[in-house]
Amino acid sequence: MIVEKVFDHIANWKKFWFGFLFLGSVINAILQKFDLVGDSPYVLVVAFVAGALIGLVAKIRGVWL
Repeated sequence: MIVEKVFDHIANWKKFWFGFLFLGSVINAILQKFDLVGDSPYVLVVAFVAGALIGLVAKIRGVWL
């Protein structure tokens, strides 16, 4: 029931979730290394939004950049 719907959603949106979780984490780690933006409280949000956008573009296009 609900578990199947969750798994179907993840399967259909896997590129988005990969971009959001993995690429967002990688971008966040990279941005934390820069002194200029490392202290900003919005770095985490910006990193995960960028990862989500990359994943959304990949889902729409059907392939990664």
